[in-house]
Amino acid sequence: MARYLRREYRDGVANHEFQRAMRRERIVWDRTNPLDVFDDLQLYERFRLDRQGVITLTAMLEEHLRPAANRNRPIHPAQQVLIALRFFGGGPFQLTTGDTCNISQASVSRIIRRVSLAIVAEQDQFVQYPTEPAELLRVRTAFQDIGGFPGVVGVVDGTQIKIKAPSRNEQEYVGRKGGHTMNVQGIALADCSFSHVVANYPGASHDSRILRESKLYAALLEGRKQGLLLGDSAYSLTPFLMKPLPAPTTDPELNYQEAFLTTRATVERAFGQLKQRWNCLHQELRYTPERCCAIIIACFCLHNFAIRRHLPPFPIEENRPREDDNNVDVFDDAPDVAAALEGRVRQQQIIARYFS
Repeated sequence: MARYLRREYRDGVANHEFQRAMRRERIVWDRTNPLDVFDDLQLYERFRLDRQGVITLTAMLEEHLRPAANRNRPIHPAQQVLIALRFFGGGPFQLTTGDTCNISQASVSRIIRRVSLAIVAEQDQFVQYPTEPAELLRVRTAFQDIGGFPGVVGVVDGTQIKIKAPSRNEQEYVGRKGGHTMNVQGIALADCSFSHVVANYPGASHDSRILRESKLYAALLEGRKQGLLLGDSAYSLTPFLMKPLPAPTTDPELNYQEAFLTTRATVERAFGQLKQRWNCLHQELRYTPERCCAIIIACFCLHNFAIRRHLPPFPIEENRPREDDNNVDVFDDAPDVAAALEGRVRQQQIIARYFS
């Protein structure tokens, strides 16, 4: 089209006429507020939160989303939140999201980035590791009620989130099952919310390395934070992290193993509920790794937000894989030997005291 117009206008046509011919017609969208359009069920199905939840979330993020000026009909913070929620819940296609909300694709892209970064800026309000004695007791009791394993404050694991091939260091993002991914670490609580998330590691990163390089690991190692974590065979034993036995034989060891596996299943359910509510995590995120990281953390935060509002989980489809994509026999690539020895001693103490 552009070549045709240049040929037609190259001789004897005023430059301003050529520019006018090439100029796109400006479209003014009808920015209807979905809160006024949908009933409660329709709103929940499309945006994955209840009406009051959308209002509360908007109030939390409004300072980050409020336009600097009122020129050019700026998009209200509530509408920005709804557009981002529609993208998080509906999948990674901005054009589809834009059509649903009557917003251009370019505006949708900017809004997704803005809302994601706003949620990340308020991450501590959504994702919190338990520290208060009363809270630690509540968490330990909830986990012990699941499988009888004592002292647990979280179950740690990694999950692979698909992304498009990055332009830099592409090979580092190839996950263990192929394809380009981010390896995201989460620590799940008994109610399937998350108390900790790390989302900035490429897919080839080892699970144990992500934990070992986290601030939480240092805090647990130094005693600044308390609690016992459960992890799979990819992790190394430490005084604060237990793992399954490689070959249990005695009755106490078998009892330990059963309680461990029952409790550890919490993190698989948590990842399943997370990805089912925020469906974009089941698809390929077509952004740079940095933008993918912000979107992933935003989804974890919103997952916790929904659980605290006691919203029902979206049903997990039977044809989707279980969330055990990282649970393979890949052992710690650089274990802390001293911590591993202490961990082995504590593991034997737990078996002897609670499972004999």
